[in-house]
Amino acid sequence: MAVIGKIRKHSALLVVIIGVALAAFILGDFLKPGSGGNKKLLNIGVIDGQDIPGRDFSIKVEENLQMRRQNQQQNLTAQEAFSVRQSIWDEMVSGIILGEQYEELGIIVSVDELDDQIRGNEPHTYIVQNFADPQTGAFDPQSVTSFLQNFNQVDPSVQERYLMLERMIKDDRQHAKYNNIIGKGYYVPDAFAEEDYMIKNRKVKYHFVAPKYTTIADSSIVLTDKDYQKYYEEHKNNYTQKASVDIDYIVFEFNPSLEDRQNIDEEFNMLYEEMQQTDNVINFVNANSNHRYDSTWIKQGTLSVVIDSVVFDSPVGTVYGPYIENEVYHIIKLMDVQMRPDSMMASHILVAFEGSRGSDQSTTTRSKEAAEALADSLRQVVQADLASFTNLAFQFSNDPSVQQNNGDLGWFIDGTMYFPFNQAVFEGDKDDIVIAETEFGFHVIKVGEKTEFRRKARVAMVNRAIQASDQTIQDIYMEASAFATKNNSLEKFENAVINEGLTKRTADKVEMMANNIPGVEYPRQIVHWAFKDDTKVGDISTVFEMGNADVLVVLKNKHEEGIATLEDIKETIEPLVIREKKAEILINRLNEALSSGDNLAMLAVKFNATVDTVDNTTFASYNIPKYGPEKDVIGTIFGMQAGEMSTPIKGSQGVFVVVLDKFIEPDVKTEFAQQKSFLKTSMNSRVSREVYNALKERTDIVDNRLYYY
Repeated sequence: MAVIGKIRKHSALLVVIIGVALAAFILGDFLKPGSGGNKKLLNIGVIDGQDIPGRDFSIKVEENLQMRRQNQQQNLTAQEAFSVRQSIWDEMVSGIILGEQYEELGIIVSVDELDDQIRGNEPHTYIVQNFADPQTGAFDPQSVTSFLQNFNQVDPSVQERYLMLERMIKDDRQHAKYNNIIGKGYYVPDAFAEEDYMIKNRKVKYHFVAPKYTTIADSSIVLTDKDYQKYYEEHKNNYTQKASVDIDYIVFEFNPSLEDRQNIDEEFNMLYEEMQQTDNVINFVNANSNHRYDSTWIKQGTLSVVIDSVVFDSPVGTVYGPYIENEVYHIIKLMDVQMRPDSMMASHILVAFEGSRGSDQSTTTRSKEAAEALADSLRQVVQADLASFTNLAFQFSNDPSVQQNNGDLGWFIDGTMYFPFNQAVFEGDKDDIVIAETEFGFHVIKVGEKTEFRRKARVAMVNRAIQASDQTIQDIYMEASAFATKNNSLEKFENAVINEGLTKRTADKVEMMANNIPGVEYPRQIVHWAFKDDTKVGDISTVFEMGNADVLVVLKNKHEEGIATLEDIKETIEPLVIREKKAEILINRLNEALSSGDNLAMLAVKFNATVDTVDNTTFASYNIPKYGPEKDVIGTIFGMQAGEMSTPIKGSQGVFVVVLDKFIEPDVKTEFAQQKSFLKTSMNSRVSREVYNALKERTDIVDNRLYYY
């Protein structure tokens, strides 16, 4: 028993060790001779020359996964686990990048400063949020002091969460200091402030004619390779990309066969008969349902329309079904109907004993009998003096949350507490002091308020999703495997998809750390395959078993990191190249008309356009009425002279010829404090947003995560 106790105490550590061992096992394949691996992959990454060992990364991930599981009281989904790994990577990368900056500048958070952030007159936001009263939201500084004074007595998981909170506060303070240092390095001269004032307040009035590109049909434009190449050379820096792949894939879904449906229908008809006769409904549900028996009391209107009226209009003991809803078979039995509240309030003092759930085996040595006697004594004291409850809870309760709530559990939904506790509160009146025993120990309970009583039902439900049988799944796998074997080239794959009437799906620009491919659950193994050095364009994969389906993949293309090739973006830029050709045509036609002395009115007639007038436009404006964003045109206008007519200006929606009527000057101003303040605030905001991204961009980052997960 002692050995088992030690194993339980260190269960979190065992999870970490197992996680690290699994990572080592996986990496073993990469490190074998000829496997394409390399010893450098023992590092999950190298940041600015500093290694991030895979073992360290795995330990951090497992610690965070374990903490998340404890908080959620359930296993994490594959997507949630992936998100944890991503956040740990980001945290480790930023820790190295910013850590170098902090060290170079001597930015630290002293012990005294950290203590002031926790227990000072103006504690950090994280402290205020985590030590606020859950009912009122009010922050109680005394709760922080009490927690720290009893730190060694609280649950180890709570200790770890608090230490993480301290680390977060320290990181936040260092980051704030760093941003402040950079922000203080910026100064706004009067000339800049004056220019900002002019940009925002100087206005122009102008009129223009602008034939739109839509006046020329796309079909009339013939593009050559030279046209594409010219546009690409002028704009290629706008088309940087990360390494990615394009894939086509077929999803062979595990849909239940007609035989599967007939079998589950027969089974549920038999279960219906058995449920009517069984003496132990709870065990019956737990043995035959996808979900365990739920003792929650349900109010009318909560259940689906199919059974809500059945439950609340039938006698206790009624068995209904089987029926199908959302591809799930159901059978229900009405267990009980009572008048109950939606929510109740209670406070408690937990008296744990040796062996009770959650108790610290190294410090909780009292016997069950001694615990029961102590609980009864506390009940008598509180009955004599209700005001003594809070002090007694703080002194005697073994519930770690007493440090924050003084034993007050606040409002809870009826049925969500352990049954003996829940029932004791339900049966008691306000201010009654009662005792209930659960697996955690003996609870001395002070019954609080209750919401209005209403009719509720307790329902036992056997439910099971209609799923493909093992035989059906095997048949689907054989079908997919046969397709892959027979169609082992890109050409055969494409022809077979058409000939067999299959649905081909496409996922383009799938990046190395992608975790989302439509219709595929947790597609990391597909991404691994596509990015392997020995996977070539045109290769067909083996069958991937993806939980809810088998998937077959063909690699269409690989895109290298950097500036995209013309071939990669040719289809994307085609509308823009067409627009360039249209602009050339319109500019030539407008220049020809202007050389003949045409004014705006004559241009409007020739180009089937209108002369439009715009009043009070500032340099900071982006839009031209009826045309939308036209920054280049606005910028050109503000460089003109009053009374001047422009040459044709290439815009986003058309080609503009503009006559600048006049400038409308703003009021004369000599004091620009408001502009200075705005510019300074704007710069500080940019610092907090952009400095880290700039540091990251210049940092040499080797990312080996693909080989880990």
